[in-house]
Amino acid sequence: MLGRVNIVDIDESRKIGHLGYRVGQVHTGKGVAKRALKLLMELVTDLDIKQIEAKTTTNNIASQKVLENNGFEYIESSDEEFEMDGQKLNFVYYLWTNKRFRLLN
Repeated sequence: MLGRVNIVDIDESRKIGHLGYRVGQVHTGKGVAKRALKLLMELVTDLDIKQIEAKTTTNNIASQKVLENNGFEYIESSDEEFEMDGQKLNFVYYLWTNKRFRLLN
């Protein structure tokens, strides 16, 4: 398996979902995440989802680029630090808004 990309925890009333994706380590740096997310976002545009939230960590520049290259906008970085693999990190939050809903507002 190369990896996975999905939208989870969809709030039907607010029409907001949360993005999750992961690529197997032997496949990183080959554009797999970028292409998989692009395919997913093409499908999501036709669904009844207004926005998708995503987050990554401050040290995951590749993931930040994948999100930005697929239309996600940077929202903020968390002030709260946490430790992962011996590193102190913060979360970086992103948001994607469906163009169909932008036109209606």
